[in-house]
Amino acid sequence: MKLYNDENQRPSLLSQQRDRRSRPRVAAFFWFCALSMLASMPKANADEYILGAQDTLKIRVFEWRPSSASAFEWVPLTGDFVVSPAGNLSLPILGTVPAAGKTLEQLADSIGERLQNQVGLQKRPNASVEIASYRPFFVAGLVARPGKYAFNPGLTVEQALSMAGGIGPIDQGVISLQRDAVSSLGDLRGLEDERLELLARQARVDAVLRDDKQVQFPPELLNRQAQPRIAKMMQDEKSLFETRAHSMETEIDALNQTRVLASNQLQALDAKASSLSKQIDLANKDLGSVNKLVKQGLTVSARQLGANQNVVELESRNLDVSLAILKTKQDLAKVDQDVADVRNRYRIGGLTEAAELRDRFSSNASKISTQQELLKNLKDQAPMAIAAIDDTGFDFVVSTNRVIDGSLTSVIASMSDPVAPGDFIRVERRKTSSATTNIAGNSEGR
Repeated sequence: MKLYNDENQRPSLLSQQRDRRSRPRVAAFFWFCALSMLASMPKANADEYILGAQDTLKIRVFEWRPSSASAFEWVPLTGDFVVSPAGNLSLPILGTVPAAGKTLEQLADSIGERLQNQVGLQKRPNASVEIASYRPFFVAGLVARPGKYAFNPGLTVEQALSMAGGIGPIDQGVISLQRDAVSSLGDLRGLEDERLELLARQARVDAVLRDDKQVQFPPELLNRQAQPRIAKMMQDEKSLFETRAHSMETEIDALNQTRVLASNQLQALDAKASSLSKQIDLANKDLGSVNKLVKQGLTVSARQLGANQNVVELESRNLDVSLAILKTKQDLAKVDQDVADVRNRYRIGGLTEAAELRDRFSSNASKISTQQELLKNLKDQAPMAIAAIDDTGFDFVVSTNRVIDGSLTSVIASMSDPVAPGDFIRVERRKTSSATTNIAGNSEGR
């Protein structure tokens, strides 16, 4: 509770009520500004998500009303809405709004424009549209559990098939072992990706410890830099190396500037000390002359006292300059030590990261060896599980049906291909002259 020393300082009841009424307006104003910024952001790149049937969207619509200085929320248009099989949204007030084939930004613009025209608003309201949940994808054919599955961004064909229990004949006796084989192969590929990332990090750390000007990547990465994932991995390590090197050089440059200033100050003090030394010599000569005159009775002792005081003063000033020179030299030595500390700090960071990398390399190699051994044992002791994926004389073909620009397109898919919402993945088996896929063999080759 706020206390007031003077009754006149206490705000009136009317002003308190006005403050309470203004707070929600201020909060609403900030909400409206945030929505306006979102609406004015530039369009996304060409691979922006395209809406389709069964997508669930989270919609919010606000309108700024200057007359009341508040943001008005269109509550009937706020909530989660599902795109119908026909590709439309059924929205209160607006009715049917086409959504399939549009981006989130295009749909938000359409909702704002329709509401403006429907109600007769002077200014178009701001609408925000987000994905609440993606439309599902479907897996059919020679899989353990065909059906509909929830989509997650970044899903690959291999992961989708794993969700469906793996490919191959539907034999309850081998499904569990088959799933283990697919899982082990996926883990093995993940460990291989981790090993490549560790190699890139190791190259950066080695450059730091050798005090190189740039990162030298091993041939294993250079030979595969045409792959986008490897290229990005190498570029990230280069950027991190350059950023840290720039930070170190910036610190050292600042210390070098301090060294230059201290060196200039030391030169000035040396010159001052030299000048004082000459003045002291002259003062001592003058004092000697005065002493002779005093002994001969040719001058008064007051002059002798003044000459002595002059010598003492000059020697005191010379002592101050000597102390200043000593302190400046200490400052220069400290600058050199600080520069060494900066370099050592970055080097210690590199040594610490190198020790961590050794542990991770060891752990990664151990896990890879374990997964390879599991796959080898599966091949030797449970050939039925391998036959479920690599049946002798048969080749499993995975195809993906996808709607592109309004047309249904079917393509042959590889295990690493991305899955899109609404995809229909089919696994079929065709007769061939020889087997073309062998999980255990592929794992040993890696």
